[in-house]
Amino acid sequence: MSLITLEYVDTLDANNEKKVLEFSTNLLKEPINKGSLFVIKVDGESMQPVINDRTLVVADLSQKEVVDASIYLVYYDNKMWIKKAKKELDAMNFVSINKEYSHLVYKQEEVRVVAKAVLSFNNL
Repeated sequence: MSLITLEYVDTLDANNEKKVLEFSTNLLKEPINKGSLFVIKVDGESMQPVINDRTLVVADLSQKEVVDASIYLVYYDNKMWIKKAKKELDAMNFVSINKEYSHLVYKQEEVRVVAKAVLSFNNL
């Protein structure tokens, strides 16, 4: 069994200590670029119940081509957001899954796609 080990800093923790996430490559459902992977901790509830607040998300910086229904990290208004790509009519938007945050909708031309979420670890 092949393992991937990624370091990250929990910016939601005042200590800003380096932490390590280790997981099996068997958990990945699609091809990835190991050298382009990073971990980020989600701060917010807009993607619940799929991605909960404080979930660790593994994302691939090499995957920026937007695919409908996939989840991406996007840069908008000087902040990083995690949103689901949704094709609506002739446009691609990035939307929240949680209905309470349905007002958070960003058009593809308004954001910079940073990475595609490839794996998440809830309740760590």
